[in-house]
Amino acid sequence: MSDLGAPIGTLSKEALLSAASSSPEAFAGAIDRRHEASRSVVLRYRNAVRLEPEDEQDTRLKALLERTSIAEGLRVFPLFTHREVEIDVLDETTLMCTRTLKSIDGCVTTAQCLLRGHRRVVFESGGNTGTALTVYGTRAGLETFFFLPAENLPLLDGKAFASGMARVIAVDDPRQVKAAAAAFAARHGLARIPVLDWRLQASSFVGCFVLEHLLSCEPYDVLAQSISAAFSPVGIYRIIGPHRERIGRLPAFMGVQQAANCPMVRAWRAGTETAPAEPVDSTAGLLARVMYDGNPGTYGTFGPLRRILIETAGDLTTIDREDFRRELWADVGGKTVLDHLAERGVLVTLREGKVLEKAGLMALAGTLREIESGRIAPGSRVLVCVTGGTARPEGPVAATRWADEMEDGCG
Repeated sequence: MSDLGAPIGTLSKEALLSAASSSPEAFAGAIDRRHEASRSVVLRYRNAVRLEPEDEQDTRLKALLERTSIAEGLRVFPLFTHREVEIDVLDETTLMCTRTLKSIDGCVTTAQCLLRGHRRVVFESGGNTGTALTVYGTRAGLETFFFLPAENLPLLDGKAFASGMARVIAVDDPRQVKAAAAAFAARHGLARIPVLDWRLQASSFVGCFVLEHLLSCEPYDVLAQSISAAFSPVGIYRIIGPHRERIGRLPAFMGVQQAANCPMVRAWRAGTETAPAEPVDSTAGLLARVMYDGNPGTYGTFGPLRRILIETAGDLTTIDREDFRRELWADVGGKTVLDHLAERGVLVTLREGKVLEKAGLMALAGTLREIESGRIAPGSRVLVCVTGGTARPEGPVAATRWADEMEDGCG
């Protein structure tokens, strides 16, 4: 038995996977076909995964997902063939409420908070996760306290934080964001979210979509995604792993990190069991400023990621600013990569001629570089996860500056 789905957190592998792990027939029977994947993968696949160990809690949570869902859509489309490599895109941006993959986290986490009676919640993020948790949480009546690096305030959309229930706390030193959020939550007796299992539940819905797609198409040789803590690939491979015989083969996972902040890549190349901390003292020099966390190893995801890489013959790599610029503006069949994306409805947001939110497109740039280097061989088929890039943040966000002596701001 593959150990791709080795447990993390408090839920067992069996509890997490349920119908999605038993057989393709059971999985197909659990799909709620009233809901299109392009509208909400959460509602389409919620009955295919076991989210809570107790039946009553699981049923209540799945009912709450009906209430918290806004738009968590996914789709796959062919992008182009480059140097005899077919590239398809898993679009995790254009059909999402907040225009990033993190909309699924917002939906699942908010339902979990309602299930547990949380009404005031604290969380930290570089931008995308915090935006999703704010949008979904305040819509459901939660009061939210979002801690982020002060340098990242310009990346936020003022409209997402217009609710009187949304609080934004800017921390000058990115290394102190987690500690500040933890201290604030403890001081005021508030829930700090999301917990690890909820993140994996969110990524399992992406896994269900990928599984349904793989069961009806040719297998892929490579699945590529930009990563920080790697919640998404852990969730995806937990779902698709038990079906490797039916889908032909598991795609090799290729994770892409930015060269300036790549603890997972360093750990993988060093052959260590854990990812070392590499604190980031400023987000200004990062390619993807929302991926500021220099210590993702605290989530315990490196071990499962390492197993995925070993079992699928995958790899981790990095890209820098020059790689990113060169690949996305490269000429492919007389058009730039961004032009090809635009023709498919993925309108990447530019500011002063530069891609604003780069994290979601790092995997695509990394894939093209690996093709050109020959590390992805001609004749291969690649599925690239584009997790963001189309959000268009406008307007300032009112934020409170964090200080160690801060005692108010809790409403």
